[in-house]
Amino acid sequence: MRKEFLRGMSTDDPEVTTVTSKGQITIPSRLRKQFGLEKGTKLMVVPTDYGLVLKKIDLPSVEEFQKRVEQRAGTVELSMEDVDQLVHEARGADE
Repeated sequence: MRKEFLRGMSTDDPEVTTVTSKGQITIPSRLRKQFGLEKGTKLMVVPTDYGLVLKKIDLPSVEEFQKRVEQRAGTVELSMEDVDQLVHEARGADE
């Protein structure tokens, strides 16, 4: 598995960055352009046996999320009690 993981990595032009005292890093501009990383882009940090992996995650805008909820609202029948139960389960019994 490690060989497969490393095969997907390019070491032709490695980039070096530094972690600041606040735990921040700067992703080199070449890589930001290559992967479409703009201000506000969300990245998931995944710890692995080989180090950290950054994964871009595409979250819908508030407007898009509201639109999706409205589209699905008519397809699911839940009572307020059902919604309360689902919220309670999602939060865990200790809250």
